[in-house]
Amino acid sequence: MILLGVGVVAAALTSVDYLAVAAERDDVQAQVEGLRGAAEQRQAALAKVPAPSSARASKAVAPSAAHWDALFASLEAASDDSVTLLTLHPGEKEIRLSGEAKDFPSAVDYVQRLQSQPSLANVRLTQSETVAENPHHPVRFALAADWRSAR
Repeated sequence: MILLGVGVVAAALTSVDYLAVAAERDDVQAQVEGLRGAAEQRQAALAKVPAPSSARASKAVAPSAAHWDALFASLEAASDDSVTLLTLHPGEKEIRLSGEAKDFPSAVDYVQRLQSQPSLANVRLTQSETVAENPHHPVRFALAADWRSAR
């Protein structure tokens, strides 16, 4: 009799859990459908926007090959073992970089070395933070610089 009672209670708890999971699944499905509808609306709106000519778009967005060559030469000349570059985000007139240095003075030295490079101007440290969870406590940083010969 006790075993039958335990079985009934277990079945009831399982049913309650099932209903809760089913309700959560329905909520997630409704959110997915809402997001899908919003994405379709955005795609429809973007389809109505005329695309710029490819020559004009590439000229507006991408620096020339000479700019890239000069940038990579500058980054190579300024690099050393104390700094690792993580990201490079070029814009029409500005370049944003992020990296990690062994300490804050190394990050500042890197900024100064970049400032002396011929392809970059106005190099500035925009953010820095010590990575506490790493036992070596490196400094993660972000910087911005202008193309020296930006259009």
